[in-house]
Amino acid sequence: MKTEQLQQVMTWIKSTDLVEVSYKSGDAGFSLATHEPVPQPHYPIPASRFQAVTSPAVGVFQWSALGKARQAEEGVEVREGDTLGIVDGGRGQTTPVKAPCGGRIARVFAEGGAPVEYGQALLFLEPR
Repeated sequence: MKTEQLQQVMTWIKSTDLVEVSYKSGDAGFSLATHEPVPQPHYPIPASRFQAVTSPAVGVFQWSALGKARQAEEGVEVREGDTLGIVDGGRGQTTPVKAPCGGRIARVFAEGGAPVEYGQALLFLEPR
């Protein structure tokens, strides 16, 4: 391909959301990539009166340690630092899920015994 044709292809790439294109025909071909960051749409996150309680680790979520009663139910008031559940990472390693603020548990998303990822929303608190 001639330089002028490659420049036309590169101009076309920049007009799309593509960051790389490759072409091969027989023994001839090319690969082009932009070095400019692709603009991402910006959607502002609306303000919320709820505070997410997220998983502090990867593992299996449990509402309480074995033999202990579940403390976190929708509608229940909690204090900052209260343990709302635990994440069992295996090999006896557990990480407590603590309330980041005091308030009422507004919505529960997690299920006991379900696998969770780090940062996954487990429940929402309505701060007081």
